[in-house]
Amino acid sequence: MITPSLSKRFHWFLLPLLSVATSALAEDWPKFLGPNGDNASPEKILTAFPESGPKIEWSLDVNAGYGGSAIVGEEVFFMDRIDDQKDVIHCVGLLDGKERWKWEYACAGRINHPGSRGVPTVTEDAVYASSGFGHVYCIDRSTHKERWVVDVVKTFEADPPRFGYSIHPLIHGDHCLIAPTGDSVGLAALDKKTGKTVWKSESIGGSHSSPLLVTILGKELVVMPGTHDGQLLLSGFDPNNGKRLLHYTEKLTSGRFNPIPNVTMVDESTAFLTEGYGFGTRLLKFAQNDGKIEASLVKSNDVEGRIHPALKVGNQYYVSAVGGGGRRSRNKDSAGLVCFDQTGKELWRTGNDLKVSDGSIISVGGLIVSQHGGDGTLRLIQPGPSYKELAKATIFKDEPGNELWAPLAFASGKLIMRSQNQIVCVNLERASK
Repeated sequence: MITPSLSKRFHWFLLPLLSVATSALAEDWPKFLGPNGDNASPEKILTAFPESGPKIEWSLDVNAGYGGSAIVGEEVFFMDRIDDQKDVIHCVGLLDGKERWKWEYACAGRINHPGSRGVPTVTEDAVYASSGFGHVYCIDRSTHKERWVVDVVKTFEADPPRFGYSIHPLIHGDHCLIAPTGDSVGLAALDKKTGKTVWKSESIGGSHSSPLLVTILGKELVVMPGTHDGQLLLSGFDPNNGKRLLHYTEKLTSGRFNPIPNVTMVDESTAFLTEGYGFGTRLLKFAQNDGKIEASLVKSNDVEGRIHPALKVGNQYYVSAVGGGGRRSRNKDSAGLVCFDQTGKELWRTGNDLKVSDGSIISVGGLIVSQHGGDGTLRLIQPGPSYKELAKATIFKDEPGNELWAPLAFASGKLIMRSQNQIVCVNLERASK
C-alpha cells in the first residue's frame, strides 16, 4: 500500500513520465500523413493475426471515393461524396462507428474518377476539408456549422486539375494552407478563422498533390511538386508570406504527367520524390545559394510510387510502386513494395507476385502496415534487409471495387481503412499482459 507521503511523491515525480508515456503510446492522427507529417505512429501493435483475421470493430457503407480519415480522441472524421449532388463531412465514434454528427454542402457536378478526395484536418475547435471541385470547408466542431467556405476556382481564377483537387488543408499558425494551382497562383494561405486570403504564391504548374511542411537546411518551407511545359517543378515557399525559396526543374521524358506524392525527407539536406506515369523515384540534394535553396538530382530510378509518398522507417525508405507497371507505366517489372537505403540504393523489391502495390503504407510501432491498392489486402511487414511478412488478412468481405487508394489512418490501436464502398475499423491493439 502507498502511504500518503509516498503517494504525493509518486504523483509529482511520475505524473510527467506517465504523461509522456501516454502521448508516446497513443497519439491522434489528426491530418493527412499523421501527427508529425511522416505517416508514422509510435504505438505498438500486434504482430500476428488469428486464423479468422484481426477483429473488425465496425464498418460503414460509403459512396465511391478516395478520401481518407482523421482520428482525434474517440472521433473519426471523413468526407463522402453523394455523386452529382453534395459533399458530406462525417464524424463517427472511433469505438462504435456511430454517427456523432454530419455536415453537408450542395455541390452539383461530376469529376473524372468521381468521389471524395483528401483527408480532413482536425484541430481543437474546427474541421478543415476540401472537395474535388476545390471547395475548402471550415466547420466548427462545437456547433457543427460552417465558419466559412472558399471556392478556390472562383477566388483564385484557377482551373481544376484533370482529376479534380486533392487538397489536404494544412494548418500553420493562424493560416490554412491550400493549393489552388492556377496560372497565376500556386499555393495560398487563408486566415483559418475567416477564410480570407492572407497571401498567394507564384504558380507551381499543374498538380494533384497537396502542400507539405518540411525543414530544409534549417528553414521551414511549404513544398509541393507540379508540372508545366514538359517539366517537373518542385517549389518551396516561406509559409509565413508565400515567398519562393526553392525552385527545382527537371525535363520530363514521358507524355502526360500527374504529380501526386510529395517529398519524403531523409534529412534537412536530402529528400526522396517518387511519382508515377513514367517518372520514377528521385533522390534530391539541397544546397544554399544567396539566401535561396537549390536542388540537384543525386540518383534516379524507374520505381513509380504513383499515389503515396515514400515511407521512412529507420534508415530505410519504402515505395508502394505501381502494380504490374500500371497504366502508362513504362516499367512493367517495378511493381510491389520496393526498399531503398538513404543513399537511394535499391535493397529489394517484392515484384509483381505479391499484392502490396499502389496502396497506402504507414509505419506503426516500427512495423509497416500496408493496404494493397488493388484488392485492399491488409499486411503487417517487418522492415529489414529483405521482405518479411508477419501477417495478412482480407478485410473487405464484399467486392471492394478498384483503385483502393485512400490513405490509412491509425490511432489508439485502431486502423481505419477504406474501399470503394466501405470504411472499416480494424483493431490492431496488442493483448495486454
